[in-house]
Amino acid sequence: MSNNIECSVALIKNSIGYLFSERRKEPFNNYYEFPGGKIEESENPEECLVRECYEELDIQINKSIYHGEIIHLYKNLSVKLHIFEIIEYGGKIKAKEAQNILYADPSTSNHLFLESTARILNRLRLRELFYITPVHFDSIPRELENTSGNNSFIRLRSFGYSVSNYILAAERLAQFCLKKDIPLIVDKKFRNDLGDINIDGIHFTSENLNKINNYKHVKEKKLIYSASCHNLNDVMIANKYNFDFIILSPVISTKYTKQILGWENFKIISDRSNMPVFALGGIRISDLELCKKFNGFGVSGISDFWD
Repeated sequence: MSNNIECSVALIKNSIGYLFSERRKEPFNNYYEFPGGKIEESENPEECLVRECYEELDIQINKSIYHGEIIHLYKNLSVKLHIFEIIEYGGKIKAKEAQNILYADPSTSNHLFLESTARILNRLRLRELFYITPVHFDSIPRELENTSGNNSFIRLRSFGYSVSNYILAAERLAQFCLKKDIPLIVDKKFRNDLGDINIDGIHFTSENLNKINNYKHVKEKKLIYSASCHNLNDVMIANKYNFDFIILSPVISTKYTKQILGWENFKIISDRSNMPVFALGGIRISDLELCKKFNGFGVSGISDFWD
């Protein structure tokens, strides 16, 4: 990667969508992007946010939520993006630099948006607890039944399923997830068989990931893309294709022959990831804070989560 830059971006939302500014320079001239800009040497990400919002929009940022960072790879450019959701600001938004500004939903708008736009918005959709279904599950975990699920999401794992049984399970889970506002991730293996069943993302196994060069990888709008990784090589492929998050395993234990990573190696590999990392393999929900200490974003599990 020949160029590396670091930026802060501001997410300002109204009833129509998010606020965007039109770029007036190359690369990506006439594309729309979130307000923000390059972090200067003397600044931290929040200081950059405040400065850029004043310079571009004539507003003072009073309250924001920091949603962490991602790294997005373009052809000859690596961009580290610090994501801030603006909760409260002072002043009235105007285009101080004579740029075109608009509120839009990038998933439905006909305007051109930077490639990183979907990943920035998907970062806000992630939850810290990732429930993975066991084969032919009979019931929903009590924790998900009894809560709004606002810190959880679910992957419908394809292992052990026929196409028809997977479709039935997806229909059932989709209804539950819609009611509880829980994102539903399905496996790539059966994605094309699900028709108009409401899903939120597509998961690639490590085998899918390592064969990604064998087919044209085109992302569907509005969907989150995740991948299972077991080593640094897997993570580098996920980085190359700008996935939204990865599951790294096995951390503590495994039923298979894969080498156990342990938390130290989990951190070493996670540090090389351009996106949030979930720990899997002998992990419990109670391990969330420990996972975060080793640069994890969240925890995931099958038997320990689904009982």
